Amino acid sequence: MFEAGIHRIDAATYHADELRDVPTLSSTLARLIIARSPLHAWAAHPRLNPDWQPVERKTFDIGTAAHRAVLGVGADIVAIPEELLAVNGAASTKAAKAFIAEAREAGRVPLKRAEVEMIEEMATRARELLDAAGVGELDPERSELTALAEIDGVWCRAMIDNAPLDPTQPIYDFKTTTDANPEACMRAVINYGYDMQAAHYCATWKAATGEERGFRFIFQEKEPPFELSVIELDEEAMHMAGRKLRRARELWGRCLESGRWPGYPRGVHRLSLPAWFHERWLYRETQEADHKARTGRDVFDALAWQAPITTGDAA
Repeated sequence: MFEAGIHRIDAATYHADELRDVPTLSSTLARLIIARSPLHAWAAHPRLNPDWQPVERKTFDIGTAAHRAVLGVGADIVAIPEELLAVNGAASTKAAKAFIAEAREAGRVPLKRAEVEMIEEMATRARELLDAAGVGELDPERSELTALAEIDGVWCRAMIDNAPLDPTQPIYDFKTTTDANPEACMRAVINYGYDMQAAHYCATWKAATGEERGFRFIFQEKEPPFELSVIELDEEAMHMAGRKLRRARELWGRCLESGRWPGYPRGVHRLSLPAWFHERWLYRETQEADHKARTGRDVFDALAWQAPITTGDAA
């Protein structure tokens, strides 16, 4: 068992949550509790759910490999020999599948040669852009560190992508994406609850070290030109995320103690749709009425020329 503090823990041990004698709360689980329900967090935890199975996806491989290349630590990347691939380049042959399975068993990330080259280009570009942004090089010795601490009676864990040695510097979290435009990054933060991730990492790091750190995301695109944005949430966003996080810890602790992991509230849920949804239809009604008043024709008749010709019409 690991004590409170900062540790170098391999990914397999971390994700299996073999850290304490009780299941620990991660950022992902906290977000599931708030966005969905405690039952969803239970289902996603390898020690709580006896039927839990790891999820392996190609997108995860690209992200893991990019982390390895940019942060300097993590699972090694291995190229699938091209002679094992199918004629169309797919890794669908029996030999390719066997190679992939063996690589995963050894804790490596299997990728096609072109994907390996792409990851190397991403890493080179990331270093250039991070230097231009004033972040500088991310020290591999300070990458993928696990913070473990007890907060509000709940054991929490966080695998930190990078925490510079200087305690005045922020924690960094690296993410691959299809769009690193700052506005797209904002939508990702909202859609995936990354604000809670930021708050969880900062709170766990502080409880483990006593250091009050800031937090920044590094979003990098997975396609050329491999653009990158460094994102920092403002004080209000972090404050509100902290409130959600406290609620997640409270629910996690209560569920662990009681052994009850509720899902969604039972019964019939009567929903009120947002005002903008109704306003969109009212606007359309107004436009159609205006068209009819001006032309004497229903807008439907004006669009009739776009309709496909049926067999009966052609005859």
